[in-house]
Amino acid sequence: GTGSGSLSHALIRTVAPTGHLYTVEFHQQRAEKAREEFREHGVDHLVTVTNQDVCKNGFGVSNIADAVFLDIPSPWEAIGHAKSALKAEGGRICSFSPCIEQVQRTCLAMEEYGFTEINTLEILLRVYNVRTISLQIPDLGKAAEDNSSTGFDSSNPSNQGSPCANLQQGTVQFKSGVPLREMVGHTGYLTFATKS
Repeated sequence: GTGSGSLSHALIRTVAPTGHLYTVEFHQQRAEKAREEFREHGVDHLVTVTNQDVCKNGFGVSNIADAVFLDIPSPWEAIGHAKSALKAEGGRICSFSPCIEQVQRTCLAMEEYGFTEINTLEILLRVYNVRTISLQIPDLGKAAEDNSSTGFDSSNPSNQGSPCANLQQGTVQFKSGVPLREMVGHTGYLTFATKS
């Protein structure tokens, strides 16, 4: 699925100047909008936009693609057509799905069509707050207070920047990353395989 065309733009930059992107969009209006944007951005010579259903009608190319990327609701229905679009051997396929049930069905279809090296990874954006935390240094008894036993000399200026210098202050500061308690979004899965 071409969708808004943002991934297509990234792929075009990757294959330029000698490669070519074939992108297929189910919705006619989106396909027309993508064609228009590619033309406006001066990359229309590197991309062919087709408006059709890849699950029923395939990709419109045979045995030429180095790779196929699927971003559709039922990718398992397009695996056979993807295999036909890929070059004779060694082509790669990648499918994005937001639900693990979609991944399971896609992996089964990949196996059925003879794909190898099937693997899936989860992609989850997780934002962390980085903050400075001050913690009180625990009282570990007389040995911790005796600087001579640790070789620390607080009167020596070279030791003032060391972590031990904070012992006199009773606290130590450090940076800590903590995930947000709530985040808007969802996970997704990328499944990769190789045409044997």
